[in-house]
Amino acid sequence: MALKSVEIPLADVKAQTASGEVVRIGDLVDRPTVLVVPRYYGCLPCRGYLRDVTAALPELAELGAGALAVSSGADFQARWLMEEQGVAFPLLVDPERHTHEALALPRRWWVALHPKGWWKYLRAIFRGNRQGRIVDPIQIPGLALLDEHAVARRIHRGRALGDYPPIATVLDELRNLSAT
Repeated sequence: MALKSVEIPLADVKAQTASGEVVRIGDLVDRPTVLVVPRYYGCLPCRGYLRDVTAALPELAELGAGALAVSSGADFQARWLMEEQGVAFPLLVDPERHTHEALALPRRWWVALHPKGWWKYLRAIFRGNRQGRIVDPIQIPGLALLDEHAVARRIHRGRALGDYPPIATVLDELRNLSAT
């Protein structure tokens, strides 16, 4: 599963830290960065993917890359994931959905109906996860690879709940970006 090539500037897109401070994405990005865009921070498969990215941080660091997430989800969920669940990179909140709009990650009512998403939910539940407060159930998830100027160079737009590219694919795409 390759990510689609794009050129979408995100440097001036604003979001909030989990403590409510308004920041520009460009102020947080100074190297290649994996930008995860969860449906919301209570989404079970999204939480699992955030933990997978945390586990891959050493490999990202070897590639000179970092990680960041932006969601329309709630700030208390972002804080909980970082403080209690060990997500070790910044989780931003974008209640106005500026990031989603810039990356063309729409809200679709059918996203919750896709069978692939329900399998991901069931797997998350069997791993002991429990559903958080539902904030944006019809938002599609996504992932973008940003360059050091916060320009999205590759993107994955999910089609179902928890639809993200495998971490190995993300790492390969980062290597390919570095080679160009």
